[in-house]
Amino acid sequence: MVSIVSAVSELESRRKSLELELASVNSKLKAIQHALTSARVESTDSGRRGESATVAAPKSESAAKRPGRKKVRKLRQWFTSGEAVGLMKKIVRAPMTASEIVKALAHAKGYDKGLPAEQLKRFHGTAYMAVSNAVKAGNATRMKDGRVRIR
Repeated sequence: MVSIVSAVSELESRRKSLELELASVNSKLKAIQHALTSARVESTDSGRRGESATVAAPKSESAAKRPGRKKVRKLRQWFTSGEAVGLMKKIVRAPMTASEIVKALAHAKGYDKGLPAEQLKRFHGTAYMAVSNAVKAGNATRMKDGRVRIR
């Protein structure tokens, strides 16, 4: 019985010493993190303004644990590989301007109705790039008057 009591008390004292050592290491890590954060802030601010900056306080632990509230834009794939050229071959029977091709692609994909204005602008940009890439790849030719003929 005495050996069990002494073993438990020895383990308790060892646990307390480990807790103190862990707290010491943790405080050293926080000091290092604070030094790195302040050095990073000084280097970015002095690079922008050419003068030394004030040291910014590090984020609180609760702020670091909160989920990010940044607005993340959802990336969207408007066309699968080769789909744009295939649609253009079906749609464009006679030479058309790039803007007419883009409008026809939007109609064929169903994006001309019900798509928010910002998303529609993104689609138009992608469609113009698809027309340009089709010309570069040799799937289409641009005529002297600016119209595009699909092969």
